[in-house]
Amino acid sequence: MSTLSSVPSAQQLRDAGRKASAASHPGTIRSFYPFWDVQYRPFLLQAVAALPADRFDFKPQPEMFTAHQIVVHIAECERGWIHGVLEGEAVEDWVVPHGDPAQGWRTVADLPDHEALFAELDRWHRDTQAWLDRPASELSREFAWKGDRGIERRGTLHWILDHLQEHDLHHRAQLNLYLRLMGIEPPSI
Repeated sequence: MSTLSSVPSAQQLRDAGRKASAASHPGTIRSFYPFWDVQYRPFLLQAVAALPADRFDFKPQPEMFTAHQIVVHIAECERGWIHGVLEGEAVEDWVVPHGDPAQGWRTVADLPDHEALFAELDRWHRDTQAWLDRPASELSREFAWKGDRGIERRGTLHWILDHLQEHDLHHRAQLNLYLRLMGIEPPSI
């Protein structure tokens, strides 16, 4: 499990990433994502670790996510895509629109500190990792889900996992930008 003290250094991550390739995971879905767990995800965890707890509520504009909400949103979306879409379970949102749209969002999940955030990020990513260890032949499986306004959407497992990985990268960059706006040097990638 990831904790604040177990986040590897940037140099350790770069060294591990330079050794990764599809050849390390023949025949599995992970062969299409060899950098997710050795580079992308750990650099996200470094950004979370760099976020001071007393700045969790930072947001550049009132209508935006707070820094804390970005992290909660990453965990909620991973849970939503894996459990909600791939496994057909009911899931609820953890970051929901504020009653006053000018105030942005409110958090309904109780994740008050770094340890709770790391625990949820780890918990839901383990389920993604289980999918990555499945045979690559499953990448073409199609799944259906209800999108915005109840419209049915369809996509392959490959598209869903690509979307989820890109979502991590997108919000890691957003969190790193927030850190810079707070005057904190974000972790090197």
